[in-house]
Amino acid sequence: MIIDHHPPAQKPDEASAPALWEFVRLADYRVPNPVGASAALEKWTSLKRLFRAGDREDPTPVKVEADLQMLSGARLQSLVQPIDWRCAAAALDLALADWLPDRKPLMPVRFVIGQPHCGHPEILAHWAARHRVHAVAAPSVEQILGGDERWLEEWPTSDRLWMLPNLEHCYLRHADGLGLVRRLLAHAVSGALGRGVIACDSWAWAYLQEVWPLPQPEALTLQAFDGPRLSRYLSDLVARENGGCLRFCNAVTGKEVHLACAPNESAVSPEINQLAVHSRGNIGVAWTSWRALLRSHPEQEQPARPEPDPKQDLSDAADRAVQRAKAVAPGAEIVWVCESVQEPPLPAEKGEGMAFILHALLLHNGLPVSVLPELLPQPEHRIASHLLQLQALGVVALAGERWQISASAYAVVREFLRRRGFLKDDF
Repeated sequence: MIIDHHPPAQKPDEASAPALWEFVRLADYRVPNPVGASAALEKWTSLKRLFRAGDREDPTPVKVEADLQMLSGARLQSLVQPIDWRCAAAALDLALADWLPDRKPLMPVRFVIGQPHCGHPEILAHWAARHRVHAVAAPSVEQILGGDERWLEEWPTSDRLWMLPNLEHCYLRHADGLGLVRRLLAHAVSGALGRGVIACDSWAWAYLQEVWPLPQPEALTLQAFDGPRLSRYLSDLVARENGGCLRFCNAVTGKEVHLACAPNESAVSPEINQLAVHSRGNIGVAWTSWRALLRSHPEQEQPARPEPDPKQDLSDAADRAVQRAKAVAPGAEIVWVCESVQEPPLPAEKGEGMAFILHALLLHNGLPVSVLPELLPQPEHRIASHLLQLQALGVVALAGERWQISASAYAVVREFLRRRGFLKDDF
Protein backbone atom coordinates (compact mmCIF):
# COMPACT_ATOMS: atom_id res chain seq x y z
CA MET A 1 0.00 0.00 0.00
CA ILE A 2 1.32 3.45 -0.89
CA ILE A 3 1.10 6.01 1.88
CA ASP A 4 -0.23 9.30 0.58
CA HIS A 5 0.26 11.30 3.73
CA HIS A 6 3.90 11.78 4.73
CA PRO A 7 4.34 13.14 8.26
CA PRO A 8 7.07 15.79 8.35
CA ALA A 9 10.30 14.87 10.07
CA GLN A 10 10.06 18.06 12.13
CA LYS A 11 7.59 20.88 12.60
CA PRO A 12 8.38 24.32 11.19
CA ASP A 13 8.38 25.94 14.63
CA GLU A 14 10.99 23.43 15.81
CA ALA A 15 13.60 24.51 13.28
CA SER A 16 15.89 25.82 16.00
CA ALA A 17 15.83 22.50 17.90
CA PRO A 18 17.13 19.14 16.72
CA ALA A 19 14.57 17.16 14.77
CA LEU A 20 12.51 14.86 16.94
CA TRP A 21 13.21 11.94 14.60
CA GLU A 22 16.71 11.97 13.15
CA PHE A 23 18.95 9.40 11.52
CA VAL A 24 22.69 9.80 12.08
CA ARG A 25 25.83 7.79 11.45
CA LEU A 26 26.58 5.13 14.05
CA ALA A 27 29.57 7.11 15.31
CA ASP A 28 27.29 10.08 16.01
CA TYR A 29 24.84 8.20 18.24
CA ARG A 30 24.85 9.80 21.70
CA VAL A 31 23.64 7.82 24.70
CA PRO A 32 21.81 10.21 27.10
CA ASN A 33 23.87 11.20 30.11
CA PRO A 34 22.56 11.88 33.63
CA VAL A 35 22.07 15.59 34.32
CA GLY A 36 23.45 16.74 37.65
CA ALA A 37 23.67 13.17 38.93
CA SER A 38 26.44 11.04 40.33
CA ALA A 39 28.19 8.35 38.30
CA ALA A 40 26.23 5.72 40.22
CA LEU A 41 23.03 6.87 38.54
CA GLU A 42 24.44 5.85 35.18
CA LYS A 43 23.77 2.25 36.22
CA TRP A 44 20.30 3.13 37.44
CA THR A 45 17.76 0.35 37.10
CA SER A 46 14.62 2.12 38.30
CA LEU A 47 13.21 5.57 38.96
CA LYS A 48 13.00 4.95 42.69
CA ARG A 49 16.17 6.80 43.71
CA LEU A 50 15.38 9.76 41.52
CA PHE A 51 11.87 10.31 42.81
CA ARG A 52 13.02 10.14 46.41
CA ALA A 53 15.98 12.46 45.92
CA GLY A 54 14.03 15.49 44.76
CA ASP A 55 12.07 16.44 47.88
CA ARG A 56 14.06 16.00 51.09
CA GLU A 57 11.57 17.97 53.20
CA ASP A 58 8.64 15.65 52.39
CA PRO A 59 9.95 12.07 52.70
CA THR A 60 6.43 10.60 53.08
CA PRO A 61 5.01 9.55 49.71
CA VAL A 62 2.00 11.52 48.52
CA LYS A 63 0.46 8.38 47.06
CA VAL A 64 1.26 4.86 48.18
CA GLU A 65 1.66 2.75 45.07
CA ALA A 66 -0.58 0.05 46.51
CA ASP A 67 -3.42 2.60 46.69
CA LEU A 68 -3.09 3.48 43.02
CA GLN A 69 -4.50 1.49 40.16
CA MET A 70 -3.41 0.74 36.64
CA LEU A 71 -5.04 2.83 33.96
CA SER A 72 -7.64 1.06 31.89
CA GLY A 73 -6.48 -0.24 28.53
CA ALA A 74 -8.52 2.36 26.67
CA ARG A 75 -7.23 5.21 28.86
CA LEU A 76 -3.63 4.08 28.52
CA GLN A 77 -4.09 3.77 24.77
CA SER A 78 -5.35 7.36 24.56
CA LEU A 79 -2.56 8.80 26.73
CA VAL A 80 0.36 6.85 25.26
CA GLN A 81 -0.54 5.90 21.72
CA PRO A 82 1.52 3.38 19.76
CA ILE A 83 4.63 4.83 18.15
CA ASP A 84 3.94 6.15 14.66
CA TRP A 85 6.94 4.88 12.73
CA ARG A 86 5.93 6.91 9.66
CA CYS A 87 7.61 9.92 11.25
CA ALA A 88 10.85 7.98 11.49
CA ALA A 89 10.44 6.91 7.84
CA ALA A 90 10.24 10.60 6.91
CA ALA A 91 13.48 11.20 8.82
CA LEU A 92 15.12 8.31 6.96
CA ASP A 93 14.09 10.01 3.73
CA LEU A 94 16.03 13.10 4.78
CA ALA A 95 19.10 11.04 5.65
CA LEU A 96 19.03 9.30 2.26
CA ALA A 97 18.07 12.40 0.25
CA ASP A 98 21.46 12.71 -1.48
CA TRP A 99 21.92 8.98 -2.07
CA LEU A 100 18.44 8.08 -3.30
CA PRO A 101 18.38 9.88 -6.70
CA ASP A 102 21.93 8.83 -7.62
CA ARG A 103 21.68 5.96 -10.11
CA LYS A 104 25.36 5.03 -9.75
CA PRO A 105 26.36 5.91 -6.18
CA LEU A 106 29.75 5.12 -4.71
CA MET A 107 27.91 3.05 -2.08
CA PRO A 108 25.35 0.85 -3.81
CA VAL A 109 23.95 -0.31 -0.46
CA ARG A 110 23.11 1.72 2.64
CA PHE A 111 22.77 0.06 6.02
CA VAL A 112 20.26 1.10 8.69
CA ILE A 113 20.97 -0.27 12.17
CA GLY A 114 18.21 -0.39 14.78
CA GLN A 115 18.12 -1.35 18.44
CA PRO A 116 15.57 -3.90 19.65
CA HIS A 117 12.08 -2.36 19.88
CA CYS A 118 13.14 0.69 17.87
CA GLY A 119 11.01 -0.35 14.91
CA HIS A 120 13.52 -0.72 12.10
CA PRO A 121 11.40 -3.29 10.18
CA GLU A 122 8.35 -1.02 10.45
CA ILE A 123 10.35 2.05 9.48
CA LEU A 124 11.75 0.34 6.39
CA ALA A 125 8.28 -0.94 5.45
CA HIS A 126 6.88 2.60 5.50
CA TRP A 127 9.91 3.91 3.63
CA ALA A 128 9.57 1.20 1.00
CA ALA A 129 5.90 2.03 0.50
CA ARG A 130 6.77 5.68 -0.11
CA HIS A 131 9.15 4.83 -2.94
CA ARG A 132 7.54 1.66 -4.32
CA VAL A 133 10.66 -0.24 -3.31
CA HIS A 134 10.81 -4.01 -3.68
CA ALA A 135 10.92 -5.67 -0.24
CA VAL A 136 13.08 -8.80 -0.07
CA ALA A 137 11.94 -11.54 2.32
CA ALA A 138 14.52 -13.23 4.54
CA PRO A 139 15.52 -16.81 3.64
CA SER A 140 14.01 -19.74 5.49
CA VAL A 141 15.92 -21.65 8.16
CA GLU A 142 16.39 -24.48 5.68
CA GLN A 143 17.82 -22.11 3.07
CA ILE A 144 20.22 -20.60 5.61
CA LEU A 145 21.54 -23.90 6.90
CA GLY A 146 21.70 -25.33 3.37
CA GLY A 147 23.42 -22.27 1.87
CA ASP A 148 20.71 -22.17 -0.79
CA GLU A 149 21.99 -19.93 -3.61
CA ARG A 150 18.54 -19.74 -5.19
CA TRP A 151 17.63 -17.09 -2.62
CA LEU A 152 20.28 -14.79 -4.10
CA GLU A 153 19.49 -15.79 -7.68
CA GLU A 154 15.89 -14.65 -7.21
CA TRP A 155 16.97 -11.15 -6.22
CA PRO A 156 15.13 -8.32 -8.04
CA THR A 157 16.71 -6.97 -11.21
CA SER A 158 19.67 -4.68 -10.64
CA ASP A 159 17.85 -1.63 -12.03
CA ARG A 160 15.15 -1.70 -9.33
CA LEU A 161 15.63 -0.26 -5.86
CA TRP A 162 15.20 -2.90 -3.14
CA MET A 163 15.30 -3.16 0.63
CA LEU A 164 15.95 -5.98 3.09
CA PRO A 165 14.26 -5.09 6.40
CA ASN A 166 15.81 -7.74 8.68
CA LEU A 167 19.38 -8.87 8.03
CA GLU A 168 19.29 -10.43 11.50
CA HIS A 169 16.98 -13.14 10.12
CA CYS A 170 19.36 -14.01 7.27
CA TYR A 171 21.93 -15.95 9.31
CA LEU A 172 22.23 -18.34 12.23
CA ARG A 173 25.08 -18.60 14.72
CA HIS A 174 25.88 -22.09 13.54
CA ALA A 175 28.70 -23.72 11.56
CA ASP A 176 26.38 -23.98 8.55
CA GLY A 177 24.49 -20.75 9.14
CA LEU A 178 26.95 -18.07 7.99
CA GLY A 179 27.84 -18.90 4.38
CA LEU A 180 24.71 -17.43 2.84
CA VAL A 181 24.91 -14.12 4.69
CA ARG A 182 28.61 -13.75 3.82
CA ARG A 183 27.77 -14.17 0.12
CA LEU A 184 24.86 -11.76 0.45
CA LEU A 185 27.05 -9.04 1.96
CA ALA A 186 29.81 -9.55 -0.58
CA HIS A 187 27.35 -9.33 -3.49
CA ALA A 188 25.53 -6.33 -2.02
CA VAL A 189 28.57 -4.20 -1.20
CA SER A 190 30.18 -4.96 -4.59
CA GLY A 191 27.11 -3.62 -6.38
CA ALA A 192 26.18 -6.97 -7.94
CA LEU A 193 22.67 -6.70 -6.50
CA GLY A 194 22.09 -3.10 -7.57
CA ARG A 195 20.98 -0.32 -5.24
CA GLY A 196 19.33 -1.19 -1.97
CA VAL A 197 18.89 -0.55 1.74
CA ILE A 198 19.60 -3.22 4.36
CA ALA A 199 18.24 -2.88 7.88
CA CYS A 200 19.78 -4.87 10.71
CA ASP A 201 19.25 -5.25 14.44
CA SER A 202 22.07 -3.74 16.50
CA TRP A 203 23.01 -7.03 18.21
CA ALA A 204 23.17 -8.93 14.93
CA TRP A 205 25.24 -6.08 13.49
CA ALA A 206 27.78 -6.40 16.30
CA TYR A 207 28.03 -10.15 15.67
CA LEU A 208 28.26 -9.86 11.88
CA GLN A 209 31.13 -7.39 12.22
CA GLU A 210 33.06 -10.33 13.67
CA VAL A 211 31.95 -12.64 10.84
CA TRP A 212 32.35 -10.25 7.89
CA PRO A 213 34.27 -7.21 9.19
CA LEU A 214 33.92 -4.69 6.37
CA PRO A 215 33.73 -1.15 7.83
CA GLN A 216 30.54 0.73 7.04
CA PRO A 217 31.14 4.29 8.27
CA GLU A 218 27.99 5.57 6.56
CA ALA A 219 25.65 3.12 8.32
CA LEU A 220 22.70 5.01 9.81
CA THR A 221 20.79 4.70 13.06
CA LEU A 222 17.96 6.53 14.78
CA GLN A 223 19.41 9.16 17.10
CA ALA A 224 18.87 8.63 20.83
CA PHE A 225 15.82 10.11 22.49
CA ASP A 226 17.50 12.15 25.19
CA GLY A 227 15.56 14.17 27.78
CA PRO A 228 14.49 17.04 25.48
CA ARG A 229 13.50 14.72 22.63
CA LEU A 230 11.60 12.36 24.93
CA SER A 231 9.84 15.26 26.65
CA ARG A 232 8.75 16.66 23.28
CA TYR A 233 7.57 13.26 22.11
CA LEU A 234 5.46 12.58 25.23
CA SER A 235 4.14 16.15 25.14
CA ASP A 236 2.94 15.63 21.57
CA LEU A 237 1.04 12.50 22.62
CA VAL A 238 -0.73 14.35 25.44
CA ALA A 239 -1.46 17.41 23.28
CA ARG A 240 -3.39 15.23 20.83
CA GLU A 241 -5.56 13.88 23.63
CA ASN A 242 -6.34 16.24 26.50
CA GLY A 243 -4.15 19.31 26.29
CA GLY A 244 -4.32 21.55 29.34
CA CYS A 245 -6.92 19.41 31.14
CA LEU A 246 -4.37 16.80 32.14
CA ARG A 247 -1.41 16.86 34.49
CA PHE A 248 1.21 14.25 35.39
CA CYS A 249 2.40 14.33 39.00
CA ASN A 250 5.15 12.49 40.84
CA ALA A 251 3.45 9.99 43.14
CA VAL A 252 6.13 10.50 45.81
CA THR A 253 6.55 14.28 45.89
CA GLY A 254 3.30 15.48 44.34
CA LYS A 255 5.25 17.78 42.05
CA GLU A 256 4.19 18.11 38.45
CA VAL A 257 6.13 16.19 35.82
CA HIS A 258 6.22 18.72 33.01
CA LEU A 259 5.87 17.44 29.48
CA ALA A 260 6.75 20.30 27.20
CA CYS A 261 9.16 21.29 24.50
CA ALA A 262 12.46 22.13 26.15
CA PRO A 263 15.62 23.48 24.50
CA ASN A 264 18.02 21.54 26.72
CA GLU A 265 18.21 18.87 29.39
CA SER A 266 18.32 21.33 32.28
CA ALA A 267 14.83 22.54 31.33
CA VAL A 268 13.33 19.04 31.27
CA SER A 269 11.65 17.43 34.28
CA PRO A 270 14.24 15.23 36.03
CA GLU A 271 11.93 12.22 35.80
CA ILE A 272 11.95 12.43 32.00
CA ASN A 273 15.71 12.93 31.85
CA GLN A 274 16.24 9.87 33.99
CA LEU A 275 13.78 7.84 31.92
CA ALA A 276 15.89 8.71 28.88
CA VAL A 277 19.01 7.56 30.73
CA HIS A 278 17.36 4.33 31.81
CA SER A 279 16.34 3.49 28.23
CA ARG A 280 19.73 4.58 26.82
CA GLY A 281 17.83 6.63 24.24
CA ASN A 282 15.83 3.64 22.98
CA ILE A 283 12.40 5.10 22.20
CA GLY A 284 10.69 1.70 22.28
CA VAL A 285 11.98 0.94 25.77
CA ALA A 286 11.20 4.48 26.99
CA TRP A 287 7.65 4.26 25.60
CA THR A 288 7.06 0.91 27.33
CA SER A 289 8.51 2.13 30.65
CA TRP A 290 6.46 5.34 30.60
CA ARG A 291 3.23 3.39 30.10
CA ALA A 292 4.16 1.11 33.00
CA LEU A 293 4.67 4.09 35.35
CA LEU A 294 1.26 5.71 34.91
CA ARG A 295 -1.46 5.23 37.52
CA SER A 296 -4.75 6.72 38.64
CA HIS A 297 -6.34 6.94 42.07
CA PRO A 298 -9.68 5.19 42.68
CA GLU A 299 -11.10 8.49 43.94
CA GLN A 300 -10.78 9.88 40.43
CA GLU A 301 -13.50 7.46 39.36
CA GLN A 302 -15.91 8.74 42.05
CA PRO A 303 -17.92 12.01 42.38
CA ALA A 304 -15.84 14.99 43.42
CA ARG A 305 -15.51 15.55 47.15
CA PRO A 306 -15.74 18.95 48.85
CA GLU A 307 -12.49 20.84 48.85
CA PRO A 308 -10.78 20.96 52.28
CA ASP A 309 -10.78 24.17 54.26
CA PRO A 310 -7.67 26.13 53.18
CA LYS A 311 -7.23 27.27 56.78
CA GLN A 312 -6.97 23.67 58.01
CA ASP A 313 -3.62 22.85 59.58
CA LEU A 314 -1.79 20.43 57.27
CA SER A 315 0.47 18.68 59.69
CA ASP A 316 1.13 15.68 57.52
CA ALA A 317 3.83 16.03 54.86
CA ALA A 318 1.85 13.94 52.38
CA ASP A 319 -1.21 16.20 52.74
CA ARG A 320 0.95 19.23 51.98
CA ALA A 321 2.26 17.61 48.85
CA VAL A 322 -1.25 16.68 47.69
CA GLN A 323 -2.31 20.29 48.05
CA ARG A 324 0.75 21.30 46.00
CA ALA A 325 -0.38 19.00 43.21
CA LYS A 326 -3.90 20.44 43.28
CA ALA A 327 -2.55 23.98 43.26
CA VAL A 328 -0.48 23.19 40.19
CA ALA A 329 -3.45 21.73 38.35
CA PRO A 330 -6.78 23.01 39.76
CA GLY A 331 -9.68 21.14 38.16
CA ALA A 332 -7.39 19.06 35.98
CA GLU A 333 -7.23 15.30 35.82
CA ILE A 334 -4.09 14.07 37.54
CA VAL A 335 -2.22 11.04 36.28
CA TRP A 336 0.19 9.78 38.90
CA VAL A 337 3.70 8.70 37.91
CA CYS A 338 4.93 5.78 40.02
CA GLU A 339 8.22 5.80 41.84
CA SER A 340 9.86 2.92 40.02
CA VAL A 341 10.00 0.95 36.82
CA GLN A 342 9.02 -2.60 37.70
CA GLU A 343 11.45 -4.54 35.55
CA PRO A 344 10.84 -8.29 35.19
CA PRO A 345 13.17 -10.28 37.47
CA LEU A 346 15.63 -12.76 36.04
CA PRO A 347 15.56 -16.17 37.72
CA ALA A 348 18.66 -17.18 39.63
CA GLU A 349 20.55 -20.17 38.29
CA LYS A 350 23.98 -21.67 38.80
CA GLY A 351 24.90 -22.30 35.16
CA GLU A 352 24.87 -20.13 32.06
CA GLY A 353 22.13 -21.98 30.18
CA MET A 354 19.60 -19.16 30.54
CA ALA A 355 22.19 -16.54 29.59
CA PHE A 356 22.98 -18.41 26.36
CA ILE A 357 19.28 -18.46 25.46
CA LEU A 358 18.87 -14.74 26.12
CA HIS A 359 21.99 -13.93 24.12
CA ALA A 360 20.88 -16.07 21.17
CA LEU A 361 17.49 -14.34 21.10
CA LEU A 362 19.16 -10.92 21.01
CA LEU A 363 21.73 -11.86 18.36
CA HIS A 364 18.93 -12.88 15.99
CA ASN A 365 16.20 -10.48 17.20
CA GLY A 366 14.11 -13.50 18.10
CA LEU A 367 14.18 -17.18 17.15
CA PRO A 368 11.66 -20.00 16.70
CA VAL A 369 11.85 -22.54 19.51
CA SER A 370 12.58 -25.27 16.96
CA VAL A 371 15.86 -23.58 15.98
CA LEU A 372 17.31 -23.01 19.44
CA PRO A 373 18.46 -26.63 19.99
CA GLU A 374 20.54 -26.30 16.80
CA LEU A 375 22.36 -23.27 18.20
CA LEU A 376 22.76 -24.09 21.88
CA PRO A 377 24.50 -26.88 23.84
CA GLN A 378 21.32 -27.70 25.73
CA PRO A 379 18.65 -30.36 25.29
CA GLU A 380 15.34 -29.29 23.82
CA HIS A 381 13.34 -29.93 26.99
CA ARG A 382 15.70 -27.72 29.05
CA ILE A 383 15.39 -24.87 26.54
CA ALA A 384 11.60 -25.16 26.53
CA SER A 385 11.55 -25.10 30.34
CA HIS A 386 13.72 -21.95 30.45
CA LEU A 387 11.53 -20.19 27.89
CA LEU A 388 8.31 -20.94 29.75
CA GLN A 389 9.87 -19.73 33.02
CA LEU A 390 11.10 -16.53 31.36
CA GLN A 391 7.71 -15.99 29.71
CA ALA A 392 5.92 -16.28 33.06
CA LEU A 393 8.23 -13.57 34.45
CA GLY A 394 7.64 -11.28 31.44
CA VAL A 395 11.24 -11.49 30.23
CA VAL A 396 10.43 -13.05 26.86
CA ALA A 397 7.34 -12.98 24.68
CA LEU A 398 6.20 -14.92 21.65
CA ALA A 399 5.85 -12.72 18.55
CA GLY A 400 4.41 -14.88 15.83
CA GLU A 401 6.67 -17.93 15.81
CA ARG A 402 9.68 -16.16 17.33
CA TRP A 403 10.61 -15.83 20.98
CA GLN A 404 11.92 -12.32 21.68
CA ILE A 405 13.19 -10.35 24.67
CA SER A 406 10.32 -8.15 25.84
CA ALA A 407 10.69 -4.36 25.77
CA SER A 408 10.09 -4.16 29.53
CA ALA A 409 12.96 -6.59 30.21
CA TYR A 410 15.41 -5.38 27.56
CA ALA A 411 17.39 -3.00 29.81
CA VAL A 412 17.85 -5.55 32.60
CA VAL A 413 18.76 -8.36 30.15
CA ARG A 414 21.29 -6.14 28.39
CA GLU A 415 22.96 -5.31 31.70
CA PHE A 416 22.81 -8.96 32.79
CA LEU A 417 24.70 -10.06 29.66
CA ARG A 418 27.13 -7.12 29.79
CA ARG A 419 28.21 -8.06 33.32
CA ARG A 420 28.94 -11.59 32.16
CA GLY A 421 31.14 -10.46 29.30
CA PHE A 422 28.86 -11.50 26.43
CA LEU A 423 29.18 -9.76 23.07
CA LYS A 424 26.71 -6.84 23.04
CA ASP A 425 25.67 -4.10 20.69
CA ASP A 426 27.38 -0.69 20.65
CA PHE A 427 24.43 1.31 21.94
